[in-house]
Order: sequence, then structure tokens, then C-alpha cells
Amino acid sequence: MMLRSAAAALLLSATLAAQQAPTWRLPSRGAAEYRRTYAAASDAAGKAAEAHALDAKGKVPDDLLPDLLPAPWICQGELAPDQRAIGDAPRDLRDVLRFVAGDLRLDGAVRLRAHRIVPFGDLVLTGKAEPFAADGAQTLELAIATEDPEVLPGESKATMAKFVRDLCKHRAKGELRLRRTFDAQRGALGSWQGELSLVFEEGKGVWRKLVVRDAHDLVAVHDNQDAAFRGAVAQAIREGSKWLERDLRDLGNKRLQDADDGSRTYGAGRIALALLTLLHAETTPDDPAVVAGFAELRKRVLVDTYSLSVALMALAERYTPPGEADLLRSGALPAPKPRVLSAEDKLLAEQWLATLLKNIDTRHKPDRKLAFNYTAGPRFDNSLNQYGLLGLYAALLCQLDVPTTAWGAAAEHQLLQQCDHFGRTAVPQLVRYAERAAMARGDGAPARSGTGAPMPVRGFCYREPTKPAYGSMTAAGVGSLLISRFGLLRTGQGKSDLLPKVDAGVASGFAWLGEEFTVRSNPGFVERGDDSYYYYLYGLERTCELAGVALLHGRDWYYEGAVQLLALQNRNGSWPVERRGRLMIDATCFAVLFLKKAALPPITGG
Repeated sequence: MMLRSAAAALLLSATLAAQQAPTWRLPSRGAAEYRRTYAAASDAAGKAAEAHALDAKGKVPDDLLPDLLPAPWICQGELAPDQRAIGDAPRDLRDVLRFVAGDLRLDGAVRLRAHRIVPFGDLVLTGKAEPFAADGAQTLELAIATEDPEVLPGESKATMAKFVRDLCKHRAKGELRLRRTFDAQRGALGSWQGELSLVFEEGKGVWRKLVVRDAHDLVAVHDNQDAAFRGAVAQAIREGSKWLERDLRDLGNKRLQDADDGSRTYGAGRIALALLTLLHAETTPDDPAVVAGFAELRKRVLVDTYSLSVALMALAERYTPPGEADLLRSGALPAPKPRVLSAEDKLLAEQWLATLLKNIDTRHKPDRKLAFNYTAGPRFDNSLNQYGLLGLYAALLCQLDVPTTAWGAAAEHQLLQQCDHFGRTAVPQLVRYAERAAMARGDGAPARSGTGAPMPVRGFCYREPTKPAYGSMTAAGVGSLLISRFGLLRTGQGKSDLLPKVDAGVASGFAWLGEEFTVRSNPGFVERGDDSYYYYLYGLERTCELAGVALLHGRDWYYEGAVQLLALQNRNGSWPVERRGRLMIDATCFAVLFLKKAALPPITGG
């Protein structure tokens, strides 16, 4: 009897200890909002020891830290299954402190690995963590050393060596100091303050010290898509639209001009993108900015696939019936209604379509394999394919003569462009909007749509599948397959033998997007992590909306992405560029299109 009592006491003690262990308790798909204080500095010295002793205060070289600072929020969807750590791996040096701070499991000996923190390699953090004190406080001091990048799931050793290793060019040593407090009542970190420093040999006889300081203080814990969130999104869309309207008033500015040699008409494309964005943001077609923008487009000679396609999309949106998107999402409307263009606009659209149909990869017969180039020539890329197909579908909605063979030929080409999965498989876990609505009503358990079986995890890269996949191009590739599928259905080819292959390609693409999901950077190939960020979010929105996906691998992709965009928006309504050479008009359009959920809802029939 005494043994049984002792065992019971031990079991009770262990249970209480587990219950008292700090654990994130955020609302389902909700988030913790923080107030952030961030700074980074750097200086150089002639010797390693001297660099370690520096009190760095100088400017950080451009190649060490990305420009955009992710939102000071922690979303419940980011957390590991045990809700005791951030499950998403840090993508760059800015997020390493956050990654450590959010890991409530750290107690005793610590060994953490942050993969591919470019340009340093894998960061290995080691040390010892004392238990949380009675007041919820804990201090961590960890040593940092870099190691060669490990091979990750979904890639080969040769791929890593060829494309990743050279990006990790600096061997570094340093330390991380962190103090954090856990707020047991709110089930979240109440605050944390940390400093990370690295010293590395920048060049012969030059040693550089880089210091990143970050502090977070808890502001509030939010439910998923609560009233405050919805109001903030609406306000962000209004302010972004106002900025775009102001920017379009000066149609003669350099950003909106085309190449002098006529080889590219990106200026016209940006005008069209702004018009598309304003119309989706419920600016009326007779608004002076919209009228002036279309008048300017009529004066231009559009030549490249991007500009032609976005112009067709903008024209189709100008004639979209009010409330159509809501009717499609509810199922009251099975497919978009044909757009009835004026005679003048129809003639213009026909001219744009005729030019677009010439801008193909000339290595293939377009009725067999259809791929788009900037203009006619022996190349393609998955970004132009996406735009080309969006333009064709807009033309189809406008009742123009699009070759019936285009949809199957485009699908045949796109299916050949998915990257190798190198044995990696996953079940695409997709919750559709109708299923989520049923869940909210309490009509049943959470549903997960998809194949029900593991699929190859296959993404897309920029061109032929010879490089590692990444987010913006995977969203583009999956979107192209979905648009091809819709084109087949719309043109009465619903029994095509291609549809099962397209569906399998879409499922593999969604498996990649789910496994690699993050909205804090462009996921996948680390070289592209801080590039094309807004374009990635725009592609993610379009792909999920085209497929009617509300939850991707259990994550509310829209909520998590919108949180980032709301934090990044400038006071004047625009969004800052992610890299030098990019333009705020593009960033702002992509951000507003994401927030507005601008893509067509899923189309299941003709």
C-alpha cells in the first residue's frame, strides 16, 4: 500500500510540474501582439580579439541583414505542436533572438541549431538555462558558432553544395544574451530583451563585429480575425488606395514611363497594376484616377507579357458586376459572369490579346506546350507564365477568342516545371472556406481536404527545375495550374485526361507551400528569402483563393500574412520596398491585393 501511495504521489507531482511548465496558451489561430525596440550596429577592427572588444555603433553593411523588419507578433499557428516553442525556423539573423525567446522548453543544457542564417551558415547555440524563477523570469547566455549548412528534407546533398554552401561564406563566433519573463495569466511571454553578437573575418586583416539588439513587450492577446483586426485591414486598404490615387496623378513620372527602345512597357504595366488594385479596393470605374489611368493606357503601345496581362486583368475588373466575389464564395454563383465590354474597350482588349498570344516560348508549338516569354523568343519563366495565363483568363471572361488548346498546352508545360522532391512527401492539409464555415457553426469536426495520401512535396523555381524551389515561384506555378484547370472547365473540357494530372500537381504544390509556410519571408531557397516578398504574398493569396483554401496545414494564411502587412505599412499609406531597386508602387499594389483577397474564388464548373 505504501508503495502505491508513493507512486501516486510521484505521479501527482509530475503532473503538477507539467501543468506548471510555461506553455503558450494563445487563442486558436490568434496571436500575441508586442511593442518592439530594435537596433543593429557594426564596426570593424584589424584583429579578432579587438573586434570582440568593440562597442559597435556603426552602420551595418547591406548584405548582413534584410531591409524589412517582420512584425512584432507571435501567431498561434507558428507554434510547435506542443505549444512550447516557435515551430517555424528562423529565416535570417533578425529572427534568431525571437526563436530563442519563444522556446519555453529551454531548461538545463541547451543546444539549438538555426539553419542557413545567410551569410553565416548554420548557427549552433550552446549553453545552459536555469529554470524559470517564481516570478516567471529567466536569463539565458549562449555561445554561438557557425557550421556548414546541413542537408534539409526535400533536397539532395549535391543541390545543397551547389546552391547553398557558397551563400554561407562567413565563419563566425559570438554570443547571445537574453532575459525574458513569462506571463502565466495570459499564457504568453510578457517581455524579452536580448542581444546577439557575431565576429567574423570580413576580408584579409579585417574582422567585423555585428550586434543585433531586440526587445518585445506584450501589448495584447488577440482572437483570430477579431473586430480590431478587421477594422485595421479595412483602414490599411483605404490608406493604400489613397496613396495609389495620389501616385497616379503624375502619370508622367519616371516610374510610370516605358523603356526608350520600346522593348519593355513596364511603366504601362505599373499603371495597369495600380488600376487593378484600385478597382479591387472598390474605387469606382468613373473615379477620376481610374478614368485618367485607362486613358493613358490607351495611348501606350504595350509589348511585353507582364504589361499586356495586367492591362487585360484591369479591364476585366472594370466590368466585374458588383458583389460577384461574395456570390462565388457562397456558391450562389458557379462561375464568373461574362464581362460585357464597350465596343472601344473590346477592340483595345483584342489588340492586347493578339500581342500577348505572340509572346511565347518559340521552342514549342503553342497548341502542344504553351509558355510565355517577355516577347516572342526561345525562353520562358514561371513568373511570366503566371501573368500570361492570368491575361488569357481575363480575356476569356471578356468574351474574346482565346485558343481552346491554350489551357491544356499550358498545363502540359507547367507540369514539367515542378522541382524534384528528393523523397520528401506530405499530406496536403487544406480546409476549404465552406468547411471552415461549417466548423464555425459547430456542424462537425475540423475537415481537411486533399488527396488523403502523402504527395511528393514539389515546388517551383524561376525557370527550368534545376534550382531549389521557393515561395513566390511555387505560388506562381500552382496558380498557373489552377488557372489552366479553370480554363479547361470554362471551355467545356471538363473530361480532359489532363485534369487528374493537374490536380496531382496542385496537391504536390500545396504540400510544398504548407510544409515551407511562413509569411515572415519568401520561403524555400534561402537566396530569395528577402527578395520578392510582396510578390510572394500576392501569389499566396491568389493561389489559396483560386483553390478556396482557408487554412493551409492548419494555418490561417490570410491572418498571419495580414498581420505582417499591417505592421509594415508606412504612415502615408504606402508599403516600403524589401530591397533596393524595387518600387513602392509595386509593393503597395501587391499588399492591397493581398489584404483585399483580390483573386477569383474557386470555379468548379463552366
